[in-house]
Amino acid sequence: MSRTWKYILILSLLGNLSIFYVAYKALEYRAHINFFLDKYQQVTAEFSARAVYAEANRRLVADTTVAGRLVFFGTQVIEEWDLPDYFADYETINRGVSGQRIGGYLLRFRPDVIELRPEAVIIEVSSYNLRAEVTVREVADYVASMAELARAHNIVPILTTGIPLLKGADDFGEYIVMDSLAAYNRWLVNYCRETGILYVDFNMILADAEGFLNPELAANMVEPNDEGYRQLAEATREVLRQLR
Repeated sequence: MSRTWKYILILSLLGNLSIFYVAYKALEYRAHINFFLDKYQQVTAEFSARAVYAEANRRLVADTTVAGRLVFFGTQVIEEWDLPDYFADYETINRGVSGQRIGGYLLRFRPDVIELRPEAVIIEVSSYNLRAEVTVREVADYVASMAELARAHNIVPILTTGIPLLKGADDFGEYIVMDSLAAYNRWLVNYCRETGILYVDFNMILADAEGFLNPELAANMVEPNDEGYRQLAEATREVLRQLR
């Protein structure tokens, strides 16, 4: 084989290797893009749960405050609450998402609350948001941000203390959920008194003499039964009377 053909062969091999390298880097780059795209979609779709009520929200969006309209905003405690039966004299909008973490609340607060222009929003935070990796201060900051957003849009925020757990349900080793829940509830009551924000003391209503969820008012480890919901509704209506 002549020297010229050897050069041509070598250049051809190098060219092919370059093509394979560029293709590999392109695939690697695409994999990185897809990785972060998946992360973004997880945050905006799964974590935020903005899509859960998107279709229903389109039929309810309002330009100005709707008198008598209430949004109940929170987790499965709200989602499973048969609101029309307990608040027949209001237009109740259920915006509970089972199992949602506190960071997701804020991500969907605009479409699920602000853009519906209710007279008031009742905000419930479940105790499972209080974990070793999430400080009470962090949860409190999210709740305060939602209350301030509501007020900025002429929506009355009504906060609720966290519901206690059944005795034995807070066994997470060295981390005690009930301790964090007590600290969060103290913060919430003080915050509401300092700012003039209304609140409903769900904890006091549902707790037994030891501070745990009263078995007679419990459907499971963390949720009220029908009688529990009835008592929560009665206390909530008492607070709502202050709006009229």
